[in-house]
Amino acid sequence: MITRDFLLRQIHQMVQALATVLLHRQAGQHDQALEALAASLQEVTGFDPERLRRLSRHEILALCGTGSGFSPPKAAALADLLYEDIDPAGRKRALWLYEAALEAGAALPLNIQDRLAMLREEINASQ
Repeated sequence: MITRDFLLRQIHQMVQALATVLLHRQAGQHDQALEALAASLQEVTGFDPERLRRLSRHEILALCGTGSGFSPPKAAALADLLYEDIDPAGRKRALWLYEAALEAGAALPLNIQDRLAMLREEINASQ
């Protein structure tokens, strides 16, 4: 029960962080959106954005683990945050998390297939 409560708090925290980032972005405050994203990623993962962008696929998926295994909702929430990253490495990690969450049957945005296609196209273009 404690693990579940902690997990739900983490997901809630990520959703709130995403809302803050999106509000700044919609207001045209791109620098503030990036600052909010960096602060949020540090707060919810314990890693600064640069370090997150260097994590391997295995490491980023392990970050979404709980005592009992992989948490698809946590992966989806972190993917939503990383989707807002302007760095291709951050967006690549968002792709990995979305793919793992989708495979595990997580609830994802309705436009997930479009997001996946766009992320894959961006990643292929940057390589």
